[in-house]
Amino acid sequence: MNILKISAAAGLALGLALPAQAQTVNESVCGASPGGLWSLVGAGLDAAVKAEAPGSTITYQTSSGGLANVVQVQTGACALGMANDGDLAFAKAGTDPFKAPVEGLTALAVLYDWAPVWWIARADFAEEYGLESLADLAEKKPPVRLVFNRKGLLTSAITEETLAALGVSIEDIEDWGGSVQFQASGEQTTLMRDGRVDLLANTLFEGHSSLTQMSEATPLKLLSVPDDAAEAVIEKFSLKPWTISADANPGEGGDVKTVTTSIILFATEELDEETAYTVTKAMLDHPDAMAAVSAAMSRFTPEGMKEQAVVPFHPGAIRAYEEAGLM
Repeated sequence: MNILKISAAAGLALGLALPAQAQTVNESVCGASPGGLWSLVGAGLDAAVKAEAPGSTITYQTSSGGLANVVQVQTGACALGMANDGDLAFAKAGTDPFKAPVEGLTALAVLYDWAPVWWIARADFAEEYGLESLADLAEKKPPVRLVFNRKGLLTSAITEETLAALGVSIEDIEDWGGSVQFQASGEQTTLMRDGRVDLLANTLFEGHSSLTQMSEATPLKLLSVPDDAAEAVIEKFSLKPWTISADANPGEGGDVKTVTTSIILFATEELDEETAYTVTKAMLDHPDAMAAVSAAMSRFTPEGMKEQAVVPFHPGAIRAYEEAGLM
């Protein structure tokens, strides 16, 4: 009898010493194209959650991007979604294309915020017209052949709005003898490499391969974003200021001031608190799983996950951050 009592007591003590098993999570996350960075981030999220709660699965679901993902998450097609800060800001405010404010959106984490907006000019064109910043473009009105990213994407909206803040419209550029087109990132690179455009506007990671491709074909010059224009788009799209370092500048000219976008993992407030907690804690406990998916994600850190104020954090995410001493 005494032996049984001792065994039972030992077993109880052992049970109390074991860490609690994290809740298994089997949910989907809406991203973007099947082969892009967001799909790799989705794979990293799945790996982190599996490490935190064995038996879990985060299934990546393709989508047309952040704006669509807000609707997908709102309607329950996906439990989690990825979106730009500006997408969530527009949804929260009910700005077009949303017909009314979308309520109940919450954040789990910032996935990355190091994809700044680049204004890349051909160096010979910039030298010919004395261009150092977008303010010079607005003042000197050169016949610039400009290419934005695809119409309807947040990047193109940000860059168009940046020029608008300086009093420049597409019609103005055409009146100067220039032209404006909207093309995907790959086509933008080809156009610049082939000398068919003078100025390119896009969000890119520092060290992106397209920067090398373009700079090998033609000398480049980065144009800075004036403070007033930066402040205008930061306020409208909930962006952050950014400085492209001299080391990352593919041309000459040192550091260049611009703005940057954030990609946020979000859900509705109806997401189960334990699920939100486990997913957030998985990234906090296993940041290496997130950073390993791509060189572009190597900057991922737990500290950066909470650097947003577009929508409130989910209560489950807050609990995870508080436990980690980050909130």
